[in-house]
Amino acid sequence: MGYLYNLSCCLPNHEFAQMDLANYMQEQYNFDDSEKSKLRTMYQRSGIEKRHSCLPDFNGIKADKTLFKGKTEPGISERMSAYFEHAVPLAKKAALESMGNEPITHLITVSCTGMAAPGLDIMLLKELKLSENTQRTSVNFMGCYAMFHALKIANAFVESDSHAKVLIVAVELCTIHFTKDNTPEQMAANLLFGDGASACMVSKSKPKTKKFFSIGSFHSRVIPKGSNDMAWRIHEKSFLMTLSAYVPQLLEEGISGIVSSALIKSSLEKEDIFHWAFHPGGRKILEHLGKELALNRNQLWASYEVMRKVGNLSSVTLLFVLNEILQKENYQANQPVFSAGFGPGLTVETMILNK
Repeated sequence: MGYLYNLSCCLPNHEFAQMDLANYMQEQYNFDDSEKSKLRTMYQRSGIEKRHSCLPDFNGIKADKTLFKGKTEPGISERMSAYFEHAVPLAKKAALESMGNEPITHLITVSCTGMAAPGLDIMLLKELKLSENTQRTSVNFMGCYAMFHALKIANAFVESDSHAKVLIVAVELCTIHFTKDNTPEQMAANLLFGDGASACMVSKSKPKTKKFFSIGSFHSRVIPKGSNDMAWRIHEKSFLMTLSAYVPQLLEEGISGIVSSALIKSSLEKEDIFHWAFHPGGRKILEHLGKELALNRNQLWASYEVMRKVGNLSSVTLLFVLNEILQKENYQANQPVFSAGFGPGLTVETMILNK
């Protein structure tokens, strides 16, 4: 059994109120008054109050434009330059807060919003002054559920080597992929996603702090019916998100069986779960999941709280949700946690902690 601890959650400096972002987006789409009113309603009902970006560009017409400064939208090359300019320092900050004085043997980096070779893993190896012998693994382009895969890999490392100390670092700069396309899918992406970084440690040794999780089991399932409803593709001008309005319904239809299978795998009942930690993919997703699983808003409080504070941070978000639970005043390390994330495929990943 591995232990998950030293969770770190970091946000870039530029903070925007959701309704200020609505005003900005209205102008980008060149909407008429009726369309602007509909867009504002969407933002008001999103359940998001604030989002963060590595860029100042979204602060109205007087903003200091750094990427979206011309009439022509930036291409992939410009967006990737912005990614590595901002992703490395943000990831480094999260990593330093998490690793402390731990002797790191393995580094796992997670991201789907920027890629290169040498990539984020090599860059962080240098920035963190880790040994050149550090074993490196990158989880790339898997979307919102990628952190589950990183944790699976980390747990496998510590199970096979009791001396392993695994640092996981995730960073996502979703806002650099903003486009002016007014398709429903792109408008949904522009409404939901923000930037951030998170990190954690995984080891076989029980942490000295009381704020930790023990890793129990993982379970996953692909829902082929939704393969075209959630996707993440590289286009010549940007990384493009497909997020159809049917995703909440598809998840609602499949989630009960997935949760039941995961619980059976861990010899648990639904009533045994003390904390629920769902990836806040959007307000409707959380509402549909809550309805199908008969979980009220109070039981999903951590997911709703993260969505309210920062929106959807893709792979980074899971540790934000778990950290909300970890920092709760009455948290104890023997309280079972059921966590689930969703992404392209349509894929559902689950993890049970403290079993």
